[in-house]
Amino acid sequence: MRRKDSRPVSQKPKQSSTQPRVAAQPVNDDVRVAFWLGLALFFLYLLTTPAHQPYGDEEKYLAAAENILTRGSPAVTSTQPGVDGQLHDVISYSKFALGQSLLMLPFAAAALLARASLPPSLAFIPQMLASAFPAIEAAAICSLLFLLIRLLGRLGSDLDVSLRVAVLIAGVSGVATQIWPSSHTLYADNSTAFLFTCTIYALLRFRLRDAGPGWLIAAAWAAALMVLCKNVFFLACPAFVAYGFWAVMERQRKGELIASRKLIYLIVMIALPFFLVAASQLWYNNLRYGSVWLSGYHETRDEKFGFATPLLVGLYGIFLSAGRSLFLYSPPCILAFGGISRFLKKAPAETSLIAGASLPVVLAYAKWWSWNGGWEWGTRFYLFLVPLLMLVSVPAWSWIDQRLSLWQRTVRQTMLVLLIAASLGVQTLGLLIHPAAYWVLTARELNVLRRPVYQTGVWEIRDDMPLAHFVPEFSPLAAHAWMVWATMNRHRLDDTELATSAPWYSLNPEWRPRNVRPYLGFDLWFVADGPATELMKDISLGYVVITAGALVALLVFCVFKLWSLIAKAPRPST
Repeated sequence: MRRKDSRPVSQKPKQSSTQPRVAAQPVNDDVRVAFWLGLALFFLYLLTTPAHQPYGDEEKYLAAAENILTRGSPAVTSTQPGVDGQLHDVISYSKFALGQSLLMLPFAAAALLARASLPPSLAFIPQMLASAFPAIEAAAICSLLFLLIRLLGRLGSDLDVSLRVAVLIAGVSGVATQIWPSSHTLYADNSTAFLFTCTIYALLRFRLRDAGPGWLIAAAWAAALMVLCKNVFFLACPAFVAYGFWAVMERQRKGELIASRKLIYLIVMIALPFFLVAASQLWYNNLRYGSVWLSGYHETRDEKFGFATPLLVGLYGIFLSAGRSLFLYSPPCILAFGGISRFLKKAPAETSLIAGASLPVVLAYAKWWSWNGGWEWGTRFYLFLVPLLMLVSVPAWSWIDQRLSLWQRTVRQTMLVLLIAASLGVQTLGLLIHPAAYWVLTARELNVLRRPVYQTGVWEIRDDMPLAHFVPEFSPLAAHAWMVWATMNRHRLDDTELATSAPWYSLNPEWRPRNVRPYLGFDLWFVADGPATELMKDISLGYVVITAGALVALLVFCVFKLWSLIAKAPRPST
């Protein structure tokens, strides 16, 4: 008598007349592919390290890490004039949570050591060491996305794409979305995106591969560290807990009973990281402000405006605005609209997990006064959405494995190539120009609004860059494209010609920027002719050539290894 298949319907193999089947690859093969994919992206990110030093919030994260290493405290000591006219040492703390600074400690230590021991001709080395931290996180996000795609293939034919397509989706995510420009920044948003993806992967690994409970504990640690980096992400945790609980109950229904003692142990181990993070955050709050309930967002505009943005305005800005739309900075995410219906049909539980974890965070950010993320390229607050949307888009890529007519395949391939090409162009704009150059130019060189920026008691405006956020001619995309063109032509054109070529000049000639040249230049470590790149002026050309050549060679080697693994994988058969 044939044994009845006892697996849940969602885990039974499914057949499709239109979707080619691909032989399942061993888990170790997928891990090797993910490793070489991540390593290739890591070397690419290092190769495009920016020339400028950390600024703004990045500088505060790094300063806290460096002070922990050198003084044993995250406090920053600065010299400021007092009411008596004398200079005094003032001890202050960053308003940001401590998680990001703790995670970057090894890289901050390496950068400090290199800065103290290397000559000015190697000034790019400390910069690369600090940038290696977000580069590793960005590359790991893409590797985890690849593994997630391979995991989801167990849920049905529409999600079961070949290895080459899975690599293509993850690779496009790494080079054609905001993940690439963000791989150069020290913001906590990179860490939260990485840890969010880690949590999703650990939970799905537990359910879809019948893995051990250690994966639930790993998910708990990743989620807790994510909250320690940015407290707002505690809003995602109820969905994580609900999915994990449901996965355990699903196993119970399958007959895999867990002894009461082991269940209690599992609950304790899952709760432990959240308890430690909560205790750490409360301690840090009390250390900084003398109260466990003050988290740092109770001063200046944070206190004045808080969650004052109208919800629809914030959502419009996040997804549809001319200057901050997620889909403008990460165009491949548009394909999620082509995959959502089949993804929901084949993976309803996973769809609920993604929506339940991400939607509360998006709504909170949409209400926040600075929903846009401040003076930075793109939509950094919503970086965690990029791998999720690319995961949901998987069914929209499944046609690559299917047998189509020549006309259908040609049309689809052409559309995909054009989308990827446009996306690469967008990322290039973010890589070549200093991310704050346009914002500083508009604040110093334009007279559009009554005041250039917010001033307490003088210009009490919630959003002091509304034109850049909502008017196409002022969009950072248009501005960076103009600044790239102006940089390439700055030695040929005079100041008036450069200024009158600004994209917003056609709206009103009176809005011509007064001064343009100080903001031009390419922000790459091997070029270093842009603003705020003084430390790179003395680097040795010989060392630049050697280092760049080594990175290119390592990148080519990783791509070759990746290609050889893809070539060995079974081809889709119909």
